[in-house]
Amino acid sequence: MSLLCGLACSVTQGQPGDSIEWRTGSTTGNPFEIRLVSSGSELKAVLANRSSSEQVLLYHEYLQTSSIELVSSTGQQPNPKPYDSRLIMKVDSKPYCRLFQKLGPGKKLEIGTLSLRKSRDGYAGQWGPYNFDEVAAGDYHARVIWHSERSQCLDESTQQMRKLTSAWKGMVRSNQITVHLP
Repeated sequence: MSLLCGLACSVTQGQPGDSIEWRTGSTTGNPFEIRLVSSGSELKAVLANRSSSEQVLLYHEYLQTSSIELVSSTGQQPNPKPYDSRLIMKVDSKPYCRLFQKLGPGKKLEIGTLSLRKSRDGYAGQWGPYNFDEVAAGDYHARVIWHSERSQCLDESTQQMRKLTSAWKGMVRSNQITVHLP
């Protein structure tokens, strides 16, 4: 049985977070935002292109993933730290050009879902390659963070790296929502 609830266990609409461009450090004029929402027993994050032009990005579960933070709202219990399963996996870490995608103006891309379920020692769930175990009951603030760090890709036809000048680099943080685990 799922026991994760957002604010009042209803649909919690995501509000804009913020994004920071690496070259300038600016938080304005950047193309992306992440909207984090909860619905009953599930948290879901959506990356939206809020610009008027097509954007090139690499979003890949193992190469350039997003992370979710759960921070105790009371400070009484330790903040749950997820285990990164990529540490024990054999993953091809080459950023192939075919993995980069174009996201048109106003288009959205679902980047993650988390359902925490009652387990033997608290709650457990998975966000991409990150596994949460033994999350204690209580209230948490949840936020998603995505670092877009890659603008070079491996061209499979030439086996050479090439720079994608149109790939945006920076960090995007979602809005924050409150999660209650009874």
